[in-house]
Amino acid sequence: MHWLAIPFTLLAGTVLAMQIGVNSTLARHAGSALWASGASFVVGSLALLIICILYLRQPWPGLDALRAAPIWSWAGGLLGAFYVTTLIIFAPRIGATLALALVIAGQLTGALLLDRFGLFGFAPQAITPGRLAGIALILAGAILVRRF
Repeated sequence: MHWLAIPFTLLAGTVLAMQIGVNSTLARHAGSALWASGASFVVGSLALLIICILYLRQPWPGLDALRAAPIWSWAGGLLGAFYVTTLIIFAPRIGATLALALVIAGQLTGALLLDRFGLFGFAPQAITPGRLAGIALILAGAILVRRF
């Protein structure tokens, strides 16, 4: 494993928690979760475009290569928009900790099903008692965060 994977992934999780507050604050000022989500995606898209232009030393993908991608592979932006908008709306009401506990439980549940059925390019993997226990512990953590 690349030595930067763990600290950068942990940092990504920390930034995700920050993103909830930043986007929710923007929504209050913009008057709409959808406007805040849209602004967030515009800023992120511009940042990525600048990074690609300035730092990426690869040729742009050809249209033929992009057309060959399965239609479902283009849904990432829609899924991200759903995720960001949902958190903008609900996280201020339930708190960042519960929101992220539920997000993690949902991510792991979804990942378990993706692995089980080998969907979206994942190699099929069995649902094991250990995996189920891990998800149960995350859900138990969400319940504890909510109740206490």
